[in-house]
Amino acid sequence: MSTEPLALSMRVRTIAYEDRIALRNVALDIARGEIVGVAGHVGAGKSTLALAAAGLLGRSVPATIAGAIEHPLGGRPPAAFVFANPSTQLTELGETVEEEVAVGPENQALASAAIRARVDDALAQANATALALRIPRELSGGELQRVALASALALEAPLLVLDEPTAQLDPETAVRFAGAVRGLRDRGAAVLLVEQNLELLASLADRVILLADGAVLATGAPRDVLGRDPPLDARLGGLRTRRDPPPASARAEHPSLLTIEGVSAGYGDREVLRDLSLTIGTGEVVAWTGRNGAGKSTLARTIMGLVEARTGRIRLGQRDITALPVHERARLIGLVFQDPRRQLFSRTVLEETMFGPRTLGLSRAAALGHAREALAVVELHAREAEHPGDLAPQLQRRLAIASALASRPQLLMLDEPTAGQDAEGRWLIRAALELQRSRGAAAVITHDLGFAQDACDHNVTISHGHVSHIGRISLERDSFRR
Repeated sequence: MSTEPLALSMRVRTIAYEDRIALRNVALDIARGEIVGVAGHVGAGKSTLALAAAGLLGRSVPATIAGAIEHPLGGRPPAAFVFANPSTQLTELGETVEEEVAVGPENQALASAAIRARVDDALAQANATALALRIPRELSGGELQRVALASALALEAPLLVLDEPTAQLDPETAVRFAGAVRGLRDRGAAVLLVEQNLELLASLADRVILLADGAVLATGAPRDVLGRDPPLDARLGGLRTRRDPPPASARAEHPSLLTIEGVSAGYGDREVLRDLSLTIGTGEVVAWTGRNGAGKSTLARTIMGLVEARTGRIRLGQRDITALPVHERARLIGLVFQDPRRQLFSRTVLEETMFGPRTLGLSRAAALGHAREALAVVELHAREAEHPGDLAPQLQRRLAIASALASRPQLLMLDEPTAGQDAEGRWLIRAALELQRSRGAAAVITHDLGFAQDACDHNVTISHGHVSHIGRISLERDSFRR
């Protein structure tokens, strides 16, 4: 038991959103210099616990709290929060990254020199110094996540609450993130870390709380709680058992479905893709891996026609689609963004999933059949009448995948589909990819190398806008060791 003063003292009987109880019977203390991890299946109450610990529930987020939540160390603010979706974090008050990170210290009315020192230190801790003069809206998801972390660090609050902070970070950046969190602990900060990456959680946390269905299922040393076999909660899964990489073998030959030849693309004066060439064969599921900002998402957007190819050719089957407008490519290609909220707009889950097939000209009956098949694959068929905005972010991601599947594209591209997903969600996304394999091909942009090894035929590593490696995923070679 730590003898350090407490940064958080929580005694909660219930936390409810209107009539729905999301969390019950939680007693939690976090001392200075302590990292407490929170794990649980999707819908277990992790984000509710994080929001409550940061003092955001009942203020920024409507909720009814029965109990007491205190921050004995005080502070302005007493807690800083990093959201799972980094775009939620951005104020858009600054034109550059460093101006964005400075918003919090400026609101604390600090002197200019103190603000400058805070910003520089926070960017360094978040491995985001190189992004200082970039425009936030032009950053990749992983780069935005580092900016969100820097914005929180710049507040220098006694308690830092992190909700899925590594969901979009590449493995190397995740290693640096882990080092930054350890450094915060050494400097006396208290940290509450919600994390679906159980290996990372076990390597960082001093103790772990396991939530299930809104209540505490277990608490204790990370490997005692997360390392059970079988796991305490099959929906979450447990610590991944390292295994040898698959034996090297020649890639099976598949008829080419997607062919990219010498494509360059970018934003304004900044070139992101540089003379990039690759192929995907019919029946293949391929992982696209690489560091944050390497060009993976830009590649997907260029194939979709959302970013113009400045040079080169893109073919789908025997058809040159380089100059094809986006609405025509949408008949052939599906793309699910990192942030699924950007493509969900219907009033119900069923209407959302039917929208694509109906737009393609299918009858209502045919569209209904396509939609219900896709919803069943990702196990959202029981939620047909719900509003997409009422779903948890992880379920919104699965809905976006179902909506893309329902249109039955030849090529399906998923951008970070497993971010925040528990073991059950990852299995369902894998099932969706297998269905797509039977109809065409799929590309998965991911930093989740375990999923890539399990679900994909091989990986294409993208570095500085071009293909640097093609081969089977090796967790020992490609992932970070802990």
